[in-house]
Amino acid sequence: MMYAEKMNDKTMKLTLIGTGEPLLRLQKRLGCAATELGVTLQLDIEKDPGAVGLRYEQTPAVLAQGRCIVIGLPRTEEIVALLHALPETKAGAQE
Repeated sequence: MMYAEKMNDKTMKLTLIGTGEPLLRLQKRLGCAATELGVTLQLDIEKDPGAVGLRYEQTPAVLAQGRCIVIGLPRTEEIVALLHALPETKAGAQE
């Protein structure tokens, strides 16, 4: 795998926005991506998109540091790339 190196047991805080099956599917994909990156996820779930400035049509979504990084249901490989690019991950801030 491209990102198989472990990232020193990092914990990444993310907020999931949405409800129902789409939220569960995105949560599963995030879990798979985190496993591949070797990070632990700390997930908060917000069921009211308006509370974070999003519309229902923009869910499911993922916030990292108050920034929306995912809208919809991207493939797990895309989520891996997005998480890998975040400043909390090993390479993000230097790139």
